[in-house]
Amino acid sequence: MSPRLRLSILDAMQKSTGGTSGQAMQDTIALAQYAEELGYHRFWIVEHHATPFEANPAPEVFATALAGATRSIRIGVGGILLNHYSPYKAAEWMRTLGVLFPGRIDAGFGRARIATLADIALRRLREVEPPDDQDAQIREAMGWLSHQLDADSPFRAIRIMPDEPAGPMPWILAASEGSALRAARYGIPLAFSAFIAPALAAPAVTAYQRAFTPSPYAAGVSEPTPIIALRVIVAETKEEAEYLAMPVRAVFKLRREKNILLDAWPTPDEAIALLGGMVPAEEADWPAYLVGTPRQVRSSLARMSAQTGVTAFMLQEFLPTLALRKRQYHLIAQEML
Repeated sequence: MSPRLRLSILDAMQKSTGGTSGQAMQDTIALAQYAEELGYHRFWIVEHHATPFEANPAPEVFATALAGATRSIRIGVGGILLNHYSPYKAAEWMRTLGVLFPGRIDAGFGRARIATLADIALRRLREVEPPDDQDAQIREAMGWLSHQLDADSPFRAIRIMPDEPAGPMPWILAASEGSALRAARYGIPLAFSAFIAPALAAPAVTAYQRAFTPSPYAAGVSEPTPIIALRVIVAETKEEAEYLAMPVRAVFKLRREKNILLDAWPTPDEAIALLGGMVPAEEADWPAYLVGTPRQVRSSLARMSAQTGVTAFMLQEFLPTLALRKRQYHLIAQEML
């Protein structure tokens, strides 16, 4: 008998077709509340900048609204693009969230170095290319969260709310084996973005599990704690799911292959026209998108779980309306939760 899977949601806060940023925020709150009712474990939001069809430039702010509108589901900033910020300031954001909502906040740390205009605008010194020092940044941020700054840190005299318990829990967001091994070395949970690097998911997670060493940065985490993030489109039939998957296939295919970022999220028919027809379903064991019926997706997740030993998965969808998004997570919950 296969182990029971623990499912969570990674939300990009995309606008519904023809919707506004404000409506996207309200939709995300409504979806988080619905996910809590259905029994999902975590609800994370991403940090993206200057993306016309999304409303997620400040997840550290919006997470407060999500946590305040829900009761028990864990809320995560997944993640903070730490190369844009001071680790101290990022830790202050997360410590504040952790104190307001004890035991319910996840702090995911990642990076994005794609040299867009928005990346440059985020820099304090815009004429200077910042160093690639993520390892030091993450170590410092974890030190602030855990009250465990390095002994040689010039900031050891500073604490962030030392009268409150350590936290929230730090996670490393990874799309490579190197980043997964960083999480193992620091003894903290790993969130692997399989939708970015599907072929690397299994070997990277396995490397993390083998190299994991507990540390004071994540109190209470004594063993590897991986979660695999996947893009999933579910409907009652395989044909409908493939049709509903066309917008996300079109958006990311155009961005990846032609560097075209659409101004609005397309409808399925608009996506089919953009691509000149339906895109064939993927046949890989670890596809970029899991598309199908609830039973087909459950089978895929069970196979991935058996291959890696992972029992926690985070699901991300890109559907054009809140009603369709709710329906997807309801269908999945009926099958698996």
